Amino acid sequence: MLYLLTNIGAWLGIAILFGLGVLLDYKNLKKINILTMTVTSLLIALSVILTNLIGYTIPITGGIRLALGNFLIFVVGMLFGPFFGVMSGIATDTLGALVNIQGTYHAGFAFNLAFYGFMGSVVFLFKNQRFWIIKTIMLYIITFVLISFGFNVLWLYSIGWNFVVLGATFIAKAIKFPIQMAIYLPMAISSFTILYKLITSRHSINLWCAENRSLKLILIRFKKRISCFWAIWFWTSILLPIKLKKYKSPDK
Repeated sequence: MLYLLTNIGAWLGIAILFGLGVLLDYKNLKKINILTMTVTSLLIALSVILTNLIGYTIPITGGIRLALGNFLIFVVGMLFGPFFGVMSGIATDTLGALVNIQGTYHAGFAFNLAFYGFMGSVVFLFKNQRFWIIKTIMLYIITFVLISFGFNVLWLYSIGWNFVVLGATFIAKAIKFPIQMAIYLPMAISSFTILYKLITSRHSINLWCAENRSLKLILIRFKKRISCFWAIWFWTSILLPIKLKKYKSPDK
């Protein structure tokens, strides 16, 4: 019964986020272009790969799994607005469910990703864009805490993961929280900065983040250093250990 009720609640939540996305971004929906759809599709695909093919393969204590690609859905919302943010979250969860078919499907996980996309758009919802980095940090932390310590607990408990309500699981999450924020926040901010500069330097399209005024990014001058740093970090800390693990001979 709880499983059914939580699924209904999750779908209602998705419908509300979708409706708000259409309402807030109604003007831009008439100007959808190929570039927006292409960049969004690439970020969705990358999010699916990072979360389902890489993040879920990294063992974490307490049954907790890393969702490495969720920050990209947040970035979609920052760049293209609430409608694309919500839709990218739904698409990412659907593709992820097809790629990683383990366990029981729950609509709550689609709501989580749609919520990430919607909250990303809230960063630039108002005209004052001077403190966008601070707003990004605050909104991402709020979103992560609500999902990790709230919604996810309810969804997992409803499908029979009773251990998620135990104190040990919350302690493990609390210990991991600052480490995750130290990873996700710089990646979200740097990814947004680089993508914004790349898009606006070559194309004249109306982005959600620059709808009210031209966005000034103080980090643009460091975009090459930032991109190189995160590329090196991602390869050495995630991809390389996984590849080495594949080719490592078994202990005798």
